[in-house]
Amino acid sequence: MRTILLALALLGCSASASDVEGVSPDTTELANPALSVTVLGSGQAEAGGQLWQYHLLRLQEAGKAPTYAQWFPPRNPGLWPTMMLTRPYDGITWTGEVVDQKWALRGPGIHPDDSEPHHHAGSSAIAFSISPPEFIAAESFFYLFHDFGVLNVFGRFYAGGDIQNDRDDMHAGMRFLAQAPGVDRSRIGVHGGSWGGFEALYAAADAPVEARPKVGVALFPLSDFARQYEYLTSVIPARVSDPVVRNQYATFFEPYLRRINATTGGAPGTAGADYSRWTREHLAPKLSTPFLVIHEDWDTLVPVEQTQTLASLVGPSLTALYLLHLDAPDWNTRGLDHGLLVGQYGHAVNTVTLGHLLTNLGGPSQVLFVPFVQDTLVAWLWEVRVLQYYGRDMSAVAPRLRELADPRVALFELTTGGVVLGAEWVALAVNALWGTQYTAANIREALSAGLPP
Repeated sequence: MRTILLALALLGCSASASDVEGVSPDTTELANPALSVTVLGSGQAEAGGQLWQYHLLRLQEAGKAPTYAQWFPPRNPGLWPTMMLTRPYDGITWTGEVVDQKWALRGPGIHPDDSEPHHHAGSSAIAFSISPPEFIAAESFFYLFHDFGVLNVFGRFYAGGDIQNDRDDMHAGMRFLAQAPGVDRSRIGVHGGSWGGFEALYAAADAPVEARPKVGVALFPLSDFARQYEYLTSVIPARVSDPVVRNQYATFFEPYLRRINATTGGAPGTAGADYSRWTREHLAPKLSTPFLVIHEDWDTLVPVEQTQTLASLVGPSLTALYLLHLDAPDWNTRGLDHGLLVGQYGHAVNTVTLGHLLTNLGGPSQVLFVPFVQDTLVAWLWEVRVLQYYGRDMSAVAPRLRELADPRVALFELTTGGVVLGAEWVALAVNALWGTQYTAANIREALSAGLPP
């Protein structure tokens, strides 16, 4: 009966929202003299059958360009966990800046990257899409439903700038969480993927001590810009012989190289270039937040070596979960993406990600709903079983299953709307795939020793 009631709640039974505290429209706060917070607008957005209060913010640190964010404050009194989501590409229309008005008029599509100061006649175009507040609410829903605060920080890639500006944007977001009311600053999480994964890692590394994230997730993140430059200029030419494919790489990465060069001064090793703040050697000792990093070995955009080498420097606080193939790719026919398995098992990646974040940040007796698609999760676990059979190191999987078997977790099946206790489902899945006989009562203890042999 309890799971039925919880499913009904998740499917849209409304809950009363408390009055928003500490932020009012059209005002500027200076709770910290180094950061001004201006509310440009407020509203409510529907997600999951409920309305969620939000504020559209301009965050201003002295001497830096403004940062823009959409803030969903915790809806209940007291202190609550809070997630910061890095959003490098989302187009927003509410800043009042000319550059956002320009791109909004262009609309979704592929456009010249002409807001970047170093754009020139031979520059590549970039993709643009608009993310209204309602879309951001839907993206934030599974955190909002658990009464978390959620801060979405926009990097606005289309607006130009450089990697230092992106890093500044994320720092401003963390500074905001250091002073925002309702935030339990001992339970802050950060999440991002790809370019947003770079932003998540560096946001945690730069975070003020009073808002240092408790946990982070980065999906296939760029972490070392000097090695990324080497990848583009040395590795790709060495392993890709097809000139058409080489040109596809060059075209895709040209806007990124301009932004990297704008901060560093040029390619590594050239006169005046400075990568001292943009390598794994710089990042690793600053990264005290425990991170789960997920990366595929066929990633052509950010090579898996980025995570492998960062993990070797950071040590046990960085858990790397790799999506692996048994065979080697043909780099001449591989598309430009983060990997075939990322697309095939995207729902499973999302389940593992949310399971990790919610169990690390949720309350000790709070029921935690983690979405999953059963067929996808089973298919991925079968791949894990096969890789394990062939001797691949899949040791990072068992702790993720233990999180899904946490007694607080209820798995919500996205395609059917069904709900099952996490421990029950994990025990059934492990038994079916590994031939064991565990129960919901002992599956977590069993997984503490790793996957079954």
